[in-house]
Amino acid sequence: MRNYLYLFLFLLLGTGSIAAQEPVATINGHTFHVGDSLTIGLPYQPEERYQNEPSKRYKTIRHPSWEDREIPAFTRGKLKWSIPAPKRNIFGNLIPQDTVYFLSLPKYPKDSLVVELARAIQKGEIITDPIEHTPLHPEAVELLPADYVPALIKAGYTTYSDVALKAYAQSLGDSESLPTSNPFEYQRQRANLLEKLKEAVEKFDLNRTYYARHQFITEGYDFTRSGYPYGELYGSTLPYLSTPGNNKVSLYLTTQQRITFISVPAERAEIYEKRSGTLGNNAHTLYARVYFRLLPAESYTENDSHVYRTNINLLGLDAYEYPHCAYYHIGSGKAE
Repeated sequence: MRNYLYLFLFLLLGTGSIAAQEPVATINGHTFHVGDSLTIGLPYQPEERYQNEPSKRYKTIRHPSWEDREIPAFTRGKLKWSIPAPKRNIFGNLIPQDTVYFLSLPKYPKDSLVVELARAIQKGEIITDPIEHTPLHPEAVELLPADYVPALIKAGYTTYSDVALKAYAQSLGDSESLPTSNPFEYQRQRANLLEKLKEAVEKFDLNRTYYARHQFITEGYDFTRSGYPYGELYGSTLPYLSTPGNNKVSLYLTTQQRITFISVPAERAEIYEKRSGTLGNNAHTLYARVYFRLLPAESYTENDSHVYRTNINLLGLDAYEYPHCAYYHIGSGKAE
């Protein structure tokens, strides 16, 4: 009797182990099993915030109750799955039901997050490939909206005008620093705001290398040169930078240098095109960190448009699959 009991336990545990290793999906060459440990990436689309911080809202991962809970990036969760019970329509025909996938996280031990597995992989919200890479300019820092006005003043493109003060106030994103809608409150706070802006101008370093994120469209992969062409066929090759809000100022970047090509190994290009669903297309949407140094203004002329033609020394770019430009690096292009 004891031998039968041992045999029963062996079969039970063995079956559970096999079930835990059961393949549940194969996506872009990756096979997933129940119990796999998956890494959550960043949200696909950075929210348009004052400091360009990545949004905390994911497109493909959520709490089952649709509550707006924090989902910690770069944490790992165990993959689970569930096949909903079959349903029939009014004619008695079976309605196909999609498999529902879950991630169990230590942060929410009593709940599991719902994940749209295929879309999460396509959008990079679930990481399946290495994310380490060496940027073209690792020393560069991002030029954020709160830097635009200090940069323009430091480089001599504008002065401490009310236009600059109001644009700077709105770029901070702090409701206490936004008296621009009330002219009386603005006058009361103007001195403090001016002092804050002067401090920001003093700290801004024109000798640093900066980058701005930029969406662009490139032509199809060039197998002869091993990469993607980069040009103005589908839009500007340089980012157009504006402070948020109604009192905005804009930087129209101009340069004598050009980037004409992004070197990408064929194997890397194929991975990207398969993941994005654009394999063999003649046009691809990519995202870049565009590197540059700001140059001093040659002359100062204020105009009513508040669009400042800003000279830069263009250095190059790093291309990525996603708007946050944090991982899944594709290739680089140097300015000529």
